[in-house]
Amino acid sequence: MEEDLKFKELVESVKQTARQELEYSKLTLAEKMSILLYRAIVVIILVVFGACLLSLLLWGLNTLLVSVTHSWWIGVLLSIGVLLLLLLVLYACRKPLLIDPVTRFVTKLLLNPDEK
Repeated sequence: MEEDLKFKELVESVKQTARQELEYSKLTLAEKMSILLYRAIVVIILVVFGACLLSLLLWGLNTLLVSVTHSWWIGVLLSIGVLLLLLLVLYACRKPLLIDPVTRFVTKLLLNPDEK
């Protein structure tokens, strides 16, 4: 009878521990998802503002090139060439500029639960 009582206490203790671990996992997941969502929103805002800034900078460059070359088409083509050059540099450096930071952030977020 006493062994049956100890077994029931052990089973209840294991159930309680499992419930606590599940609750902790839910809270950790919620925290990590909110951090990820926050970062995604910040990146989206920065991309939108960056696109607006790039558009204005290219418009200014185009205006400058048109006044220097006295030809609208040459100014536009040179502006397009500058933009293509920037895109090629970004594509060539995509690993250190884009892939590595994102991988580092996600890995740090998922594998280091208690570090902030």
